[in-house]
Amino acid sequence: MHEQDPVRCRSAVLDQLRYLIDEIAALRQISPRLHESQITNTDRGPSVKQCYGAIIMRDQNKILPALKTLSGRKVTPEALSMDWNSVPIKDILVQVESVRRSVIEAAEDLSVEAWSQQVTEGMDVGQFLLTASQHDTDTLRTVAERLYRSW
Repeated sequence: MHEQDPVRCRSAVLDQLRYLIDEIAALRQISPRLHESQITNTDRGPSVKQCYGAIIMRDQNKILPALKTLSGRKVTPEALSMDWNSVPIKDILVQVESVRRSVIEAAEDLSVEAWSQQVTEGMDVGQFLLTASQHDTDTLRTVAERLYRSW
């Protein structure tokens, strides 16, 4: 990571990853009032459920295995092909939160020094996780747009 203070940078990136969990908690509050068509409509790109499914798949099959490999543990990604629109939203939210907590734990298990290791070409752990957080932001923006249009 390119920051002067790797501990603060690590903490900031982890906070960004935790933000998704906060968003899930907020969505849980309104999800009982959502109609199924509001979260499964795919007229304009992925549905709300598919957006969250994409986060699950990325965390489970890309981010978590990369972090665990750095800590010396071998992980085989689960190649799940799911019709996310057929899964109840409450179950999807549980899965998003669960896999994200696993990602955070795996990142916290890495020493501050390990965060300087390359995960992919040109990206250390911090950059890799920051990119994931930026994808979260894009996905959450899409979810917000889908929900706004459905009201």
